Amino acid sequence: MKIIESECLPGKTIAQMNLQTQRMLGQQSTAEFNGLHVDALQIGQINEMRQGPEIRRKNNCIVNTGGKLTREEVERRRKEHRAKFEVAEDVWTSIVLPRPDNPLVLLDRKREELKSLAKELDDVVARIAAIEQMESLDQVTGTKRPRE
Repeated sequence: MKIIESECLPGKTIAQMNLQTQRMLGQQSTAEFNGLHVDALQIGQINEMRQGPEIRRKNNCIVNTGGKLTREEVERRRKEHRAKFEVAEDVWTSIVLPRPDNPLVLLDRKREELKSLAKELDDVVARIAAIEQMESLDQVTGTKRPRE
């Protein structure tokens, strides 16, 4: 997978990419799209509108309720999808996947972000404790304060 090879989404596994592709397509089976260059969101919109008693969904994705598709059926669907949905070659060949920053720099940024979020959480917890303490004192003294 070119996305994995490009490392433009560091830390993402092939399994995560497959799951995201299924979500974008709106269906669990992706075999009929192998080797095609399609707009997955366009297909997802079409699948989102598909209704009927024969359509079963799991986590908003259409799942196959019949037997395994034959090789001929997969190929027939692939040809159909190529004709309907394939993006022009000049479009998909012009896509440049961004190269991420040095992974160590990215990791350092994430650590700093985590420290910042931990400090923010500590501040919120301290404010909640102060409010609870004031409310506790108010109950003891019978004082009523306006809410902030």
